[in-house]
Amino acid sequence: MDVVTVVSFGIGGGIAAEVLKWFRIREELHTGIPDYAKGWPYWCVTSVMIVMGGGLVFAYHVSSEVQLSPILAVNIGASAPLILSALAAQALPIDIGPVE
Repeated sequence: MDVVTVVSFGIGGGIAAEVLKWFRIREELHTGIPDYAKGWPYWCVTSVMIVMGGGLVFAYHVSSEVQLSPILAVNIGASAPLILSALAAQALPIDIGPVE
């Protein structure tokens, strides 16, 4: 698969995860859209996470160790928030020395 196709599948996975979230809360929507979803910060962060899903799939794609199929690219894109939070949790602390 070419880069554009792989990244598109990743972004599609991120969109699918967001749709699934709204599908899960559909019963609550009879009272209206939640307040958090009415502001631009929510949609800005959501959009960034969807794009980061595409970026993560791109990183896997350019790695010569992983052969991506379309379903794997979608899975990585949908799982991007979990993967990125796990990577951040595993980051080693940096010793900057004494602060004066």
